[in-house]
Parts: sequence; C-alpha cells; structure tokens
Amino acid sequence: MASVQQQAHGENQLSDKEKASIGEAMKEAKSLAKNMNTKAASNQDVLTTVIGVMKNLCSIEIERLGEEWNWLGSFQDPPPQKIEKNGIGSFAHTSPPGQYRCSGAFKYCSVSGSNPQLGWILAWEKYRTSTIYGKVYVEAGSLDRINKLVKSDIQKKLAASGTTSRYWDSDTGASVVAEISDWEIPGGLIAVSFDQK
Repeated sequence: MASVQQQAHGENQLSDKEKASIGEAMKEAKSLAKNMNTKAASNQDVLTTVIGVMKNLCSIEIERLGEEWNWLGSFQDPPPQKIEKNGIGSFAHTSPPGQYRCSGAFKYCSVSGSNPQLGWILAWEKYRTSTIYGKVYVEAGSLDRINKLVKSDIQKKLAASGTTSRYWDSDTGASVVAEISDWEIPGGLIAVSFDQK
C-alpha cells in the first residue's frame, strides 16, 4: 500500500524548489494572460477563463493521459500531449457563454517504459459571483493508483481543497504542487509543478 500525503493548504508547506517552480510558472501564466486579455478586449462576451502553466521538473518526459474532464467549460487551448523533461506546457479553459464558472481536470503520466510508471492529476474550479473564488486539487503516485481515480473521487477532493494543493507519494517519490490565483481578466491563473524526488 502506498504511503501518501496530502499537505495542508498553504504556501508555508512548500519547499524552496517548489516555491521557485510555482513562481516561475505563475510569471509565465501572467504573461499568457496579458496576451489573452488584449484579445478579449475586442470581444464583448465576458467569460471566466483559467490559464495554467505546468512545469515538468522530472528527469523524464511526461505525457497526457487521454481522459480529461470539462465539468463546466471547455479548453480554448488544451494542455499539450507531452511535456519534455524540465520543460513547460500551458492550457486555457473557458466557461460556457453566459456562465461565470469553469471547472475541469486532466491527468499526466511518465512515458511508457519508465520504471516506476507514475501519474499526476490536476483539477480546478474557478467562479465569480459577488466575489471571485478558486480551488485547485492535485495528486501524484503510481500510474495504476492514479488511473483508479474516477470523476466523483476527484470532484469530492477538489471540493475540500483550497487555493494551494500539494501531494507527495513516499513510495514512488512522485509529487505535484499547484496554486490558483486571481487575475485581471475574469478568471484566474494556475501554476503547477510535476516532480519525482
């Protein structure tokens, strides 16, 4: 049985390496958001958009598993199929017209042939009413365990999560940390760091 640990929500739980990685990813997400904000200025439809940047700190390439969830909204720019070792990838997820909420999730895994086979999951929810609200949930571990997580499991864990989420699997060394924050455009930014220690 894998020994896993979901860290308490809060930036004080992050290592210096994780803080640096999340900071770099958030900076890149802000840059992407500025470009998107310029395009959105000409569009009268106000949508809730989440822009995410993922850093792969693993020494191996990771690839997206086919399963993804668009609980509310759709990918304007889907996550890349592969992220090179020490590389970055990004995505943009937008609410349906007339809605002020977007939510979804997807999984990544280590490339086939790697030992052990690892998996990571990212889930988010961003909405605004009179206030702007966001949650992010991550999990890491063996690919077999991550593949057993179903939509209802992930949604339950996301509902209990907060603006920062960190997960470390002591058996495989797989870890992931993510943070969601507000931005000028209606929506938010997500910074994610996938790793194996």
